[in-house]
Amino acid sequence: MVTKEDYEKYFGQTAPSNFSRLEYLSLNTIKSIITKPIPKKTCSCYEDFKKAILEQINYYDLNSDLLDSTKTGGYTLGSYSESASEIETSKSIDRLSPVAYEILLNCGLLQSQLGGCCLW
Repeated sequence: MVTKEDYEKYFGQTAPSNFSRLEYLSLNTIKSIITKPIPKKTCSCYEDFKKAILEQINYYDLNSDLLDSTKTGGYTLGSYSESASEIETSKSIDRLSPVAYEILLNCGLLQSQLGGCCLW
């Protein structure tokens, strides 16, 4: 959905060496929390959706410990929280980039009511 070139143009820096993996994980993280379908290319939010993916890739690149967070005992993703009883459960890790969250929220992709940036 996004390319290394998109990343380099958006951030003005070289894409991470594990870009393909981070892109896959970022897209799946975002898909797991949005409440509407992925915007179509004709939708005005499509470019913003791609920016949310790029922000999430960067967030995972800067916080690589989040990729293995299930081993730490728990994590929080949007309003969903998961923890393991044998490990300290009070520790919660926010896996979604705050910037990606704001982009998705502003596009109406995290809301349950009808409407948003496009009619799906």
